[in-house]
Amino acid sequence: MPNHPHEAAVSEVMGSILMVAVTVIFAMLIGATVLSLVGRMQQTRVVGVVAVRLNATFVTITYYGCDKPDQVYQLNISVNGMGPTALGSGTTPLEVGTSMIVSATAPGNDHMVVTGAFSDGTRQVLLNTMV
Repeated sequence: MPNHPHEAAVSEVMGSILMVAVTVIFAMLIGATVLSLVGRMQQTRVVGVVAVRLNATFVTITYYGCDKPDQVYQLNISVNGMGPTALGSGTTPLEVGTSMIVSATAPGNDHMVVTGAFSDGTRQVLLNTMV
């Protein structure tokens, strides 16, 4: 506590200005961090892929298209962690309606994972299901 009323270290107005300045700096730092994280996110594509059990030993995988044509070049199909088996050449776009029959011998317990390879070199999981 000051000995005299005129010996205050910082006036109330200066204290308020400093608190606002510190708040603005923190807001800018948090904003910069959030915006830099958003810039690194990969684009998610909408792709139609369906797995249908034909019988006790086989499942068919069918490609129904992508939100942007001519982007999917290959589907990689894994059954119960085995594989993957490739559907498509990997060098030309996959045609809509293309399908493949894969062996899956545990009805109801076969874990199917289908990943897509795209024209820009990226990959994305398109289907992860039990069949």
